[in-house]
Amino acid sequence: MENNQHREKVTTVFTDVGAHRFTADIIKRHSTNQNDIRRIALQGIDLSWCKTIFELGCGFGFFTEALRGKVHPEAVITGVDLVSEYESHFLEACSTAGVRGEFCSRGVSLLKDVRDRSVDLIICSFSLYFFPEVIPDIARVLHDRGVLVATVHNENNMEELIGFAKEILGESGMIHGDEKLPIEVFIKGFSSQSGYRLLAPWFRKITVREFINTLVFEPGDMYCLMEYFRFKWPFFLSAASHEMEPVFDLIEANLQKSYSNRLKSFTISKDDTIFVCAQPLPEKNAP
Repeated sequence: MENNQHREKVTTVFTDVGAHRFTADIIKRHSTNQNDIRRIALQGIDLSWCKTIFELGCGFGFFTEALRGKVHPEAVITGVDLVSEYESHFLEACSTAGVRGEFCSRGVSLLKDVRDRSVDLIICSFSLYFFPEVIPDIARVLHDRGVLVATVHNENNMEELIGFAKEILGESGMIHGDEKLPIEVFIKGFSSQSGYRLLAPWFRKITVREFINTLVFEPGDMYCLMEYFRFKWPFFLSAASHEMEPVFDLIEANLQKSYSNRLKSFTISKDDTIFVCAQPLPEKNAP
């Protein structure tokens, strides 16, 4: 649900466009799987007829860039993102892809106003866990031949950092027992494990592809590890529960101490999944 708390959390993390791009570069450089997941996601799909396209949670438009040469020459891609600062970056990505682009900062609620069966393609890169409740609308607006392509995280995503943070927070009395961090709740909203179950009532054909990956930070890469953690940090703890900065400083200091004592690399789980969904079901057949 796009309530104020959700918007604030998303904006906190992603409004710093420069930090987001820097973090994306860190992920790329430290990944053991150097393949482009977006290009893999689009392999084998005939998109040459697609003219009306939406990228939900578009950010920089990285997924849109991967559409170059794959869609109809008259295609128009609408980028949807709550963070308006991404508009120029998304439109630049559209230019790179050789297609006309439009940007909407209204959020995925705009799908409510889109006509049934009027969209040819919807792409969504690592953001559907923010708004899984729109899946019925995605299925409704997609053309009978339409396709949804979504990349999502595995529930083990960043489990090493999450485990480390929970240990420090538990020792400090800030969380108790099996209490979940916000990042764990977000990812489980739509993950590799839950995605098929959430999509199956709305699509007749679903293809699932695993993307196995790990981030590896060697002993000399502490700066990159700290920057990666710093960018992701707002998802680790609710600002309403604790003062964010002192808690961040506590975890960062312990992480640096642990990392400095390591003779081996620090690895972070980064497995993802690709869902390609076709043949959207009529609403009357869906739950």
